[in-house]
Amino acid sequence: MPITDDTEQLVRDPMLEALVVLARFFGRAVDGDRLTAGLPLDDGRIPASALGECASRAGLSLQATPLDLDRIRPAMLPALRIGADGHVLVILERSKDDVEIAMPGIEGSRWMPLSQLLAAGTGQCHFVRPLLRFDARSLLYHLPRPRRWFWDAFLANRSAYAWALLATVFVNLAGAVIPFFTMAVYDRVVPNNALDSLWVLATAAIVVTVFDTLMKLLRSYLVESAARRADLAMSAHVFAHSLKLRSARRPASGGVLANVVRDFESVREFASSATLNLLGDLPFTVFFLAVIALVGGWLVLVPIATISLTIMVSWWLRRPIGRELGDNMEQGAQRTAHLFEVMNGLDTVKALGADAWARRKWEMLTVRISESTLRMREWSSLGTTFSTTMSAATTVLLITFGALMIADGALTLGQLIAVSMLSGRALGPGTQFAALILRMQQVKLSLKALDQIMEAPVDGHADGIYLHRLAGDIRFRDVQFAYPNAAPLLKQFNLDIAAGEKVAFIGRIGSGKSTLLRLILNLYAPDQGEVLIDGMSANQIDPHSLRRQIGYVPQDVLLFHGTVRDNIVLGSSEITDERLMEAIRLACLEETLAQLPEGLATEVGERGERLSGGQRQAVAIARALVHRPPILLLDEPSSMMDPATESQLIRQLRSLTDMTLLLVTHRTAMLPLADRLVVMERGHVAADGPRDQVLQRLQSAAPTLRSQAA
Repeated sequence: MPITDDTEQLVRDPMLEALVVLARFFGRAVDGDRLTAGLPLDDGRIPASALGECASRAGLSLQATPLDLDRIRPAMLPALRIGADGHVLVILERSKDDVEIAMPGIEGSRWMPLSQLLAAGTGQCHFVRPLLRFDARSLLYHLPRPRRWFWDAFLANRSAYAWALLATVFVNLAGAVIPFFTMAVYDRVVPNNALDSLWVLATAAIVVTVFDTLMKLLRSYLVESAARRADLAMSAHVFAHSLKLRSARRPASGGVLANVVRDFESVREFASSATLNLLGDLPFTVFFLAVIALVGGWLVLVPIATISLTIMVSWWLRRPIGRELGDNMEQGAQRTAHLFEVMNGLDTVKALGADAWARRKWEMLTVRISESTLRMREWSSLGTTFSTTMSAATTVLLITFGALMIADGALTLGQLIAVSMLSGRALGPGTQFAALILRMQQVKLSLKALDQIMEAPVDGHADGIYLHRLAGDIRFRDVQFAYPNAAPLLKQFNLDIAAGEKVAFIGRIGSGKSTLLRLILNLYAPDQGEVLIDGMSANQIDPHSLRRQIGYVPQDVLLFHGTVRDNIVLGSSEITDERLMEAIRLACLEETLAQLPEGLATEVGERGERLSGGQRQAVAIARALVHRPPILLLDEPSSMMDPATESQLIRQLRSLTDMTLLLVTHRTAMLPLADRLVVMERGHVAADGPRDQVLQRLQSAAPTLRSQAA
């Protein structure tokens, strides 16, 4: 059987299947859907940029190898081979002349001649090892520190930085050549009219200068390339982590979160070649001071004194600069949050005539930012000015004391010129130290803010149970819950909902109806008690597995910029046209699409502002139904629909007999969807039973009970 067998075309993603094979090789049961949950797939397949993350989810570590297949020893296996043509296979074992391989789409493994594998062409190999898991029994030894999202991105490119450091060494060594060339010309060539020596020295200096230029270009390329890769890795990691933040622990304002992520730009700038080259040049200040001492003797005390003063003043300035920078970033976050809030509710601001309030708050925050920026720049300017002054003072003092030494015969003119040139190289990084301090303070504060996000709890855990199909049984057991900084909303709440049951919840505002739906989705976790889905705690189920099988229509429908189709499918590549049209029919969206100029291709605008409220709700219902979920959660799904559309929607949804349905509503017209009615009051169940019986009890009960159902 050839290696590029057509059976590979039968599997959804050969790379994914290969990772599953490798995970099972190490005794780890994994599921393909779990490995790819939330990853930005390329036509349903794992892109190269996400291979490492996908392997990590499988409990594997990949290490690319430049070795040829015939040089790989058995102890190095297993390995993942990706051919130049994109074909994937797993190398499990190797004898002298044969290899044991497993191929995606084919059960088991088989042996084949190594020569046949080599004849298949070149490719890339990755050694595969299981990720180690440590527990309390390892505390007698050194447990590995948690991976740091920031430094790991740079460590992954350490080879590039190592070569850049080597280039920095050559650049600084070359920087000492021109001063020595100048000294030789003034002290040896000119007095002796040695023109032959001049041409030799000039040729050598030109060669060194060209070499210096090439090394600088190489260093810049290496650092920028590594910084780009680190930036891509960090950006993807920060955004992916932000998407998984627990709802209870994320920043209260989306604008604040956006501002913190925007501060990542300062981290990215710090990783640029200009900053890293400066950091690389700083240690060579000592080298140039040593060369100055070798050439000019006691003259080295002048640059030592000025550099020391520059560093001390710059270090002293870091506190006021950091204080003003912190105030500036805090006020900038408030202004961004205000901008998000006003722009999201611009129509409301206009309708209420609150333009003056919005402008006054914006201008007040802008003034504060301007004032703190001015103070910060004044402190920074003080450091820069002092550095420039010290540089000029160094030149004056060197020439003055150098002239005195020449007069005493302790120094030559060539040596003085060389010392002056070398001092410029020594002072270069020092004069930029003040600007470096400002950048470092900004990065420090940005990383501190980002760390609060990166260390915040996220959804799910590594051992979460991945369920392929829920039955739809839901139980609340002694659930107590309160939103952050709020009074308890649910108190010792108990409720059982059988699979396939249709339940409606009614009650006063703030009685906890919508909260129940969020707890089922595991957007929030109970403070006490458990929410059980099919007998398992929602906290123990993989979040993606859980939410993929629950259709949810929130009270406040939010659509994203794009077309109607984009908002229904939301990037799911497995949605067929048949399933899409079925969801549109069930959501009563057909008539709306017929009225839209471009149908499914109609742009909805940001937050769906180009559609009416009822149309947005219909799109949200179609979005909830397109995956055919076993559980459907509806929170006021028809509050903006007209009665005719609402009646049609009820008829369509009543045909869904094979799913568990939970409906939160204040509209009695929607109650025919439910067979069971639950009345909520202050976090408790005030009434529960068959719909008609509960309605009859409400109609005949005391005014107190009727008010509970209002």
